Amino acid sequence: MTNFLYNPDRKSKDQLIVEFVVRTDLLEDIMQDIESSTMQTPEQHYLLVGQRGTGKTTLLHRIKYAIEDNSKLNKWLIPVIFSEEQYNISELANLWETVTHNLEDYHGFKGISEEMERHITKNNFEELCYDILEKYLGRHNKKLVLLIDNIGDLLKKLDDKEVRRLREILQTKAHIRLIAGSPFYLDSILDYKQPLFEFFKIIRLDGLTKEETQGLLLKLGEVHNEKEKIERIMNETPERIETLRLLTGGVPRTISLMFNIFIDNEHESSLKDLEKVLDAVTPLYKHRMDDLPTQQQKIVDAVARNWDAISVKELTGKLRIDSKIISAQLRQLEKNQIIEKRETSTKNHIYLLRERFWNIWYLMRYGRKTDSERVVWLVRFLESWCSSKDLESRVDDFVIKVKDGTLDGDTLEFFGSVYSAIKLMPAKAKFILKGNVPGHMAKEIELSDSELVDLIKTDIKEDDFLSSVQKLRMVKKSTDEIKEIINSLFVRASNGNLEPLFKDLTKNIISAIMNDNEGEIAMDVVDYLSFFIFIDALISFAFKAGNYESAQIGLNELIKFLRVNSTVASKFEYGSLGQTLIIFLNHKKYNIVQQVFDSNTDLDLKDKIKPIYYAFVVLQNGPSSDEALKMGDEIKELVSVIVDSILKNQKELSSN
Repeated sequence: MTNFLYNPDRKSKDQLIVEFVVRTDLLEDIMQDIESSTMQTPEQHYLLVGQRGTGKTTLLHRIKYAIEDNSKLNKWLIPVIFSEEQYNISELANLWETVTHNLEDYHGFKGISEEMERHITKNNFEELCYDILEKYLGRHNKKLVLLIDNIGDLLKKLDDKEVRRLREILQTKAHIRLIAGSPFYLDSILDYKQPLFEFFKIIRLDGLTKEETQGLLLKLGEVHNEKEKIERIMNETPERIETLRLLTGGVPRTISLMFNIFIDNEHESSLKDLEKVLDAVTPLYKHRMDDLPTQQQKIVDAVARNWDAISVKELTGKLRIDSKIISAQLRQLEKNQIIEKRETSTKNHIYLLRERFWNIWYLMRYGRKTDSERVVWLVRFLESWCSSKDLESRVDDFVIKVKDGTLDGDTLEFFGSVYSAIKLMPAKAKFILKGNVPGHMAKEIELSDSELVDLIKTDIKEDDFLSSVQKLRMVKKSTDEIKEIINSLFVRASNGNLEPLFKDLTKNIISAIMNDNEGEIAMDVVDYLSFFIFIDALISFAFKAGNYESAQIGLNELIKFLRVNSTVASKFEYGSLGQTLIIFLNHKKYNIVQQVFDSNTDLDLKDKIKPIYYAFVVLQNGPSSDEALKMGDEIKELVSVIVDSILKNQKELSSN
């Protein structure tokens, strides 16, 4: 199949006709033009322009077969098709010789080659060759359609005089019509100083439309006995077809090469197919690069390595080429369907490779071999190819294999790095990955608080308290929403039997957060902040529920936490503990607050949260008590503000 993809001429006539399901409208238009002509006078000549793989060669062969099968045309019109590589043609006379060999071998023009050879030593050999060809065509009452792919390669071999001679013949003689193909716009037809300027009617072969892509996939489904699977994909997940079209740029050859990956999205087999496809497309993509002038190659290299769209200014910095030159080259690359321009709100437009799969191949083949870049080609493929559901499925499959120990170290490292680097990985899959890949990879996987919140909400709905606790530990910032979530967690846990379930949940959460290790709690800054978020929410909920015992449990755990982890305690801002004590004072739990200060003298709380301590003294014993009189003048105003706030809260709580 791969050989035929690159060599349509090796397909049988019947096979090519049956499989020709795209560009059918274009074929019909060209054939209508040919059928409406008698070639009594010189006709319009065509140039098909499209990057390699867009179907130029296939279309030229299909035109040949359509002429041969037309009962009216085949009486007087002979299509002669040239192979893509014309190594035997180095001068214009060779072109006429090649045509005559075809006429002699397949159309009964006996003696024409021999007659030409008799003049081979003459200076005007080319002119004599053409005259002989024209004479034999007249004798047989035939006209020619020359179907020449990669016409640019042929024209490069001819000198300026020969190109002008060719133009003269095609413009003034009625015996030959030319339909040519080229992977890019030729300088000889764009430059008004060149012989072939505005000579051809240019037809640009753009990427396939959505409908054309569907037609091609259905035909490929028939060829591979997978038509039912293609129809199911079209009905159930039609967005995958559009993903394939965008990823391949709608290039038929690339779509055909990716067919097996398209129908089989399972973890290992499709990735093995991907490696085979990337290897198979090397001739196609390498030819594309080789076709480009040196300066355009440098620009394409910089754009491909960047992956995301890039501006002219950025390219100028990378390449040290004047911006005007880069802009001019980008316009040419855009015209030749290599580069896609995306307009912005300013004049500084941005550019990227039109065919994203080509970009993936380029990263795989030419990307630097550093740890961070060696997997980028597969990361980009999966980001482009997979839906959120597909990514989750792949991660689930990967994690199962990790747990089962069925992946060797290199495979685990490679795919772990790939999945960890995917920016669009769903939050659920990221969380699972983070807990099942080596630590250096886990650090690269970041979950935002908003993602964690969504996951926690799902856990609560499913009564999966342990998972919700694991995610709560990862929250970086305390918010009202986080506190409400924890409250919701306690509410759902209580289920009408608050006391035992609340205590059990409290114990489990604290145990999950606090990883006790030889008297020291191994906890980093994020962990202990999450812990205080939890304690704050726990105490608030306990007071709302009238469960003062559980509130005191939370307070005791907070103090225990500080006591057993001296490293954290040295960093901890005791204001958080003070705020927690204020909650108890709001509810007039003076005895509990007194116990905190009296039982933890080693923590020196009276000094570390001095304003809270003196507010408590004033509330319990009055501002004129002996203890209150010890208060320094510098904090009297702050203490007064705290006392007023607590009294106000007490009043509001009593009224409720």
